Amino acid sequence: MEYDANILKEHAHEAYRQGRFEEAGMLLGQLCNDAKQAGNDKIAFQLGLSEVTCLKRAGKPLEALNRLLSMEAWEAPNHESLFSMREMTVDLLRLYNPDMTQLEARLAELESLAVNASDGVVADLRFCEFEFLEAQGKHEKALNAIELAWSERGYATMNHAHATAAAGCLANLGLNRRAQAEDWIKIIERDGETECLGYRADLANARAELALFDGRAEDAFHYAQQQRLVAMEYADMIRVQEAIEKQVRARLLDATNGDPGDRMSGVVDVFKQALPGKRNVPLEFSISLLILDIRLAAVRWAVGMQPAEDFWYQSPQVVASELRVAKDEVLRRIEKTRAAIRRLDKIARQQDQTFDCDWRQEMVHRRRERLQEVVSHLD
Repeated sequence: MEYDANILKEHAHEAYRQGRFEEAGMLLGQLCNDAKQAGNDKIAFQLGLSEVTCLKRAGKPLEALNRLLSMEAWEAPNHESLFSMREMTVDLLRLYNPDMTQLEARLAELESLAVNASDGVVADLRFCEFEFLEAQGKHEKALNAIELAWSERGYATMNHAHATAAAGCLANLGLNRRAQAEDWIKIIERDGETECLGYRADLANARAELALFDGRAEDAFHYAQQQRLVAMEYADMIRVQEAIEKQVRARLLDATNGDPGDRMSGVVDVFKQALPGKRNVPLEFSISLLILDIRLAAVRWAVGMQPAEDFWYQSPQVVASELRVAKDEVLRRIEKTRAAIRRLDKIARQQDQTFDCDWRQEMVHRRRERLQEVVSHLD
């Protein structure tokens, strides 16, 4: 039996090394169940954590969450493994099945675990707090949390330094602090872990967002393409999706791409590469927001306006009324944009209600105002 288990474990590790994450997860899950049945809780616990890692990489987050929830009463081999399990549970619940009361209780539990954990574990707690605060739209508090995540790093910190720095960059951009955001990029660059795929993805992501913020369409597309290729290398499908979104936004910003609504345009070509499958809560909103921004960009093009970058919106739109298409077509596009606003508003209301905030609805409202400005000028 021991011999068979060792062979199975080696097959699992080999599958993982070759990127066959679903197969690796299935094998580790079998080993986990066998260990649990044999009464080896601590071994089962470690195997369960490895299975979860594989399932997440395989794009099966709900299966990963189910395994984590099934492990809650198991005996952990050490304090750090228990913290890791609880942290991954909080992360997946926030992404796929968020409930404020439950998340707050679980974060409080994480905090109590971090108190007695090894040096640096508290930094991982701060990163969890940062993501939760961002979901609530509490951007100042989120920035404070990520700064603590950086300053409280230690030998036991699991979250990579470049991931924390990239989050610091985005948190500052969200507060319109460009100089501070660029400082975080310089920190990543000094890190210099060029052999680490996660490092390269985080650096490319931060550079792409800064380029979008600045309105540098070509640079934004280039860096997003870097992020996408690296993320595909280690099968991080969420990062791949985020990179595709940035590439679409870069295309929308480039006037040489022509009509964003044309099926032959660079915009549609990139957007069609969006990944199928289960989307987490933030992605559900961001994809619907992107669809709305494509519709809004198509209206701008139709009435003769120059492109505007709607996510960071550092350079407001300049209205014009020099129609490039028939007026009936302009009106059709306006109605499609209004329909996209209604769809997104429904998602925004649901998610804002979940996280007890209103920032998503405010983002929808700002798009509604921009469309109305175009319509009023048209009339």
